[in-house]
Amino acid sequence: MLYRNLISLTEPEYQIYLAIKDSIYENFFQRESIQAIVKINQLLLLVVEMEKEKILQWID
Repeated sequence: MLYRNLISLTEPEYQIYLAIKDSIYENFFQRESIQAIVKINQLLLLVVEMEKEKILQWID
């Protein structure tokens, strides 16, 4: 959060995405409580398949 706020002050046109492993997204970020926190904090997510180094989803 601190990094995102600092970037918004110095480079307001940038968007910061939190990159997460696909299994973490499926097992952790699908929880209702976590989804609420993501929404409240307006987090942008980048879901990555680490083994193939492939981006699976950009979530705004």
